Amino acid sequence: MKKMEGYILTALALTGYLSCKKPFSPRLASVTTNFLAVDGPILSGDSTIITLSRTTSLNDTTQQKAELKAIISVENDQGTLYPFTEKGKGVYTLGVTNFSAARQYRLDIKTTDGKIYQSDFVPMKVTPPIDSIYFKQNSAATVLIYVNSHDPTNNTRYYRWDYKETWSYVPLYQAFYEYKNGQFLPIVPDSPDAINICYENDLSNQIFIGSSAKLAQDVIANQQLGGLANGSANIGHVYVMQLRQYALTQDGFNYYQNLQTNTENLGSIFDAQPSTTIGNIHCITSPTDMVIGYVSASTVTTKQFNLHHNDLQISAPDPYGDIAWLPAGQFNYARYYSSYYFPPPDTPVCHYGSFKNYDDQLGVLLPVATFNAIVTADLGAASGNLMVDEVFPVANVPPLPPNPNPNPMPPYIPAYAIIYYYAPKACVDCRLKGGTNIRPSYFPLPAY
Repeated sequence: MKKMEGYILTALALTGYLSCKKPFSPRLASVTTNFLAVDGPILSGDSTIITLSRTTSLNDTTQQKAELKAIISVENDQGTLYPFTEKGKGVYTLGVTNFSAARQYRLDIKTTDGKIYQSDFVPMKVTPPIDSIYFKQNSAATVLIYVNSHDPTNNTRYYRWDYKETWSYVPLYQAFYEYKNGQFLPIVPDSPDAINICYENDLSNQIFIGSSAKLAQDVIANQQLGGLANGSANIGHVYVMQLRQYALTQDGFNYYQNLQTNTENLGSIFDAQPSTTIGNIHCITSPTDMVIGYVSASTVTTKQFNLHHNDLQISAPDPYGDIAWLPAGQFNYARYYSSYYFPPPDTPVCHYGSFKNYDDQLGVLLPVATFNAIVTADLGAASGNLMVDEVFPVANVPPLPPNPNPNPMPPYIPAYAIIYYYAPKACVDCRLKGGTNIRPSYFPLPAY
């Protein structure tokens, strides 16, 4: 039947006919889902975070089905229990706890349906420090990040890494004044009102493991931790990686290696064929129930890596291009225009508007009420984000608050008239792209 259908379609295409299309819905074999999935290691000297969820079918639109109101504890091989606190959305936490390296540990879980789950007892592994993190650029200018580590006692052998990444980005135009409640107020850099630079973060979503089991010395050298494409917003300004390193048992390493093969290394006939990934968690009350996940136990070591775009040997071209509509000679480009601007979705064209606080013909400042009416008409409600340019001396006018920018325009004088330039908020306010304008405490300065 399928072969005949193919002949008919080919014939229609050759003769130029058009036919109606029906959506194709493949008939999938019924697959049992709703298995418990457990994610997270038991950590000594740090907070332990365990996430519980349920597996769903392919056609289920639910992104994650959280397992709520479970009772979770870490148990050692002497029966001591360390209970968790539920935080919501399937997340359970245990505060910083220093577990003994001489004991073994497992995770105990009881769900609301009365089922009890336990992981196998595993030793508390001691993780060695991270030696170094560095980067290279390949011929395509992709930034590849690497880690080096070693254990002088030769007791680790099996390693796993994950990380949190944070990067800074800017709007196209830099705002130095804000119009709020009928007043022009200077924006103080690195303050809650600053909208010139924002920060986004994400967690690694790949499996990074390494082993020195086949080496005489327990050394991990040049272990790659993924890459950042040339022109990526993540490396447009400053990029920060907070790397976490965990020691694994051989069984734990084998689990993650199998999981890596099944999720990342499939795609051609030459790749390894998928296989069942069996963890170390079991349902005690219903032994035939499948459980997804592996619970390891270790200390964790961390290291931060900072990458400034000026450190790159090969820089991407400015993704936004030249601003052809700015009036030549009137703007200080370094002051107003941010290179490596990555627009948010559906960014409007960033053409600017302007208004001034003086009358051209009379050469005097406008009355406050008249000026405010112009501002309100252009900006809408009495608030907005502005750039400021062009200073003209006018007698007997009190000055505005001083500009806090470290590289100001020509020196302010006691009396002056000003032309204010403004643009759509998505071109001025970095927060509209989804990040926060509050700089994380670990983020280095300068942040762009």
